[in-house]
This record gives sequence, structure tokens and C-alpha cells, in this order.
Amino acid sequence: MKKTSLLLAVLLTFSLLSGCGDQETPAETTVPVTTAPQQTTAPTTLPTEPPAPVVIDFKLELPEGFELSLVQDNIQVFSSPKSPRDPSYVSVQILPRDESVLTMDTTQMIHRILEPVVVETPEIESSTPSAETTAEETTEPEETTQPEETTEPQEAPEPFVKFLEPAIVDEWDAVFTDYVQSYDNYTSHTYRYEVVTTDANYVFSFCDGTDDNEWLDAFEEASHDIDLILDTEGMELDYSQLTPYVLRSGLSIHAEEGLESHDAQGFSDALANRNVLILTMGDDKVSNNLTEMDLHDYADLVAKSNDLETFQEDMYGNLFTTFYSRDEAGLEYYNMICVKETTDSFWVCQMTCLAKDQVSYAKAFPLWASSIK
Repeated sequence: MKKTSLLLAVLLTFSLLSGCGDQETPAETTVPVTTAPQQTTAPTTLPTEPPAPVVIDFKLELPEGFELSLVQDNIQVFSSPKSPRDPSYVSVQILPRDESVLTMDTTQMIHRILEPVVVETPEIESSTPSAETTAEETTEPEETTQPEETTEPQEAPEPFVKFLEPAIVDEWDAVFTDYVQSYDNYTSHTYRYEVVTTDANYVFSFCDGTDDNEWLDAFEEASHDIDLILDTEGMELDYSQLTPYVLRSGLSIHAEEGLESHDAQGFSDALANRNVLILTMGDDKVSNNLTEMDLHDYADLVAKSNDLETFQEDMYGNLFTTFYSRDEAGLEYYNMICVKETTDSFWVCQMTCLAKDQVSYAKAFPLWASSIK
């Protein structure tokens, strides 16, 4: 795919933001981004205790060669360097907070382990089918055509629990389960830690599928180094492996090498290569009546005006949201949007990659976004 075709294809998916910098109210938009909401007097509130710290991310020291192979909603999976021959993996799943796991007996824990992992597939808007396509869909298939058979995934065997005991992970209460499962062609040995934090349960599973338990010692060491990062800590910002860029708008960013500047109608900046696209768009505070807003107010306005999910703060301090899109050619994209503030403007910054490349860029985009100044 040529980088120019990626740029033009992805621009088709950004029409939802094209009105952010306009001074006129966009059509069919209840609250234009550049119109500040009416100011109201804040009610007097009594002082309250500061909220408990919340876990916003984690760090794992994995055995050499384990690589991120899946990022989808509430789960991440890191596969063995010998995959698929070696089914060993490490997974991290985020579940609703549930203190009851701390007192579960063996039977209850087996049931919890066997609960299916629910991974929601994002809804992606597709183009309206043509009359020709519709006609094809309504045509009865030939008698010789047989529906394609689907193979059901192998049902997980009931685990044999060797140990079930309370644990402490990075100062949080947890429960440790050591169990084995016998599949048709191999037996897995898993160390599972379920950690109860302020607002969620984090499940760290270290699964060794080798015949001689090749990874167990390394998994045990890795499990002792789990680092749960709090919203009060932030993350170390290391741009040493990234390339600095100065944008036409005057903003700067650190990102991967090989990005080139392009013209993109309606946007202040556009950087792209074969894999990613970065767009920025500025809103002048004075001319757009935004001088009374802070960055959180602006993020709320962008989300409401463009029907986006509420912006959240990530481990680097970015206010961001994500969504999936599809262009007219049917290509699917993963998009991250963050908002930034300079002395005289607010900025909407968008980073996009093909959905199939999300595993590679879901962790990179937040670091790049943190460098925008």
C-alpha cells in the first residue's frame, strides 16, 4: 500500500471531526465544538477525602522473546517466541471489581477459571450495499453449493488445582492459583494471580504449554515483578528511540521514523508513512469563545460534538479516546484521539493505523501523544 493511498483513504474516516475548527455550527450537530457552554455558578460543596489511587496500567518483565500478539478491549496476550508450535502465553485481563475471589474455594475458582473470556468486537460502520450486491445476496444458491462448515474451538478442560492461596501483588490483595489442564495434544501448567484493586480486578495468567515446563521458572520470576501503575504515579517518558518532528502548525511530536508531511484539507498538520497517519487541528481560544474552558471541558465538547466515547486520562497524562472506522474500500482502522492545549489554542490530535496493526501501535500512540507540544 502506498503511503499516499493510506492518507487519502483514512481521510474519508475523519469527516466526523471536520467541523471542530469551524466557527459556524456544523449541520446536524447539537453542540458545536467551538461554542462554549453557558457558565453556571458551581454549588458549594463540603471538602471530601481525596479519592483512592486507581490502577491505570501495568508493567511486566516477560521472558525473552514473548511478544504482544493480541490487544482487544479488556485482554492482552503475549505469545511464546516459538508460537504456534509452543502454545505458552502470558495474558492480562481486566474484570469488574469483585472481592469475593479472595475467599473462593477450589470449586468456585475452577468455575471462575472456566468462565469464557468475553471480548466485544467493535461495531464498524460499513458502506450501504449496492443494488448489484443486494441482488446477489437475494439470489438462491445453487443446489450443489454447500454451506461452509465451521469448527468449534476446543472446550477448555476442567483444571486440576494444585494450590489456591491468598497473595499480595504490588501491595494489593490477590489470590494465587496453580493449576494444570490436559488438552488433546498437550498439558498446560498455569500460574494465575487475580488482583483486587480500587475499581477492577487484574488477572495475570502465566501458562506454560511445553512438555518439560520450560517457562515455569521464568514465569515465577516475572510474577514477582508485576508492577501496577497508579494514576498518582504517571509513566517515565522516554523518547530516545523516536524521531522528533516539527509540524507546520508549530507543534512538535516524537514518533516513529519515516513520517512525511502532507496537505490535508481541514487539518493543520498531516504526517504519514505506509503504516500510520497523524492529524492535528487547532481551535483558537479567543475567536472560538473558548477562553473560559480548561482541557477537560474541551475534551467533553469534542466528544459530545462528534459522538465519541468520553475522554479518559492514560498513564502518560493524555486525555484520549479511541474508536474504529472503515473507509469506502472496506479497510478497517484503529484511531486514537487526544486533546492538547497551548497558550492560545486547543488542539485535536488523531493517530490512525490499520486495525490489523493495532497490536503494534496501541501502546506506541500514547507515548507519541505525550510528546506533543
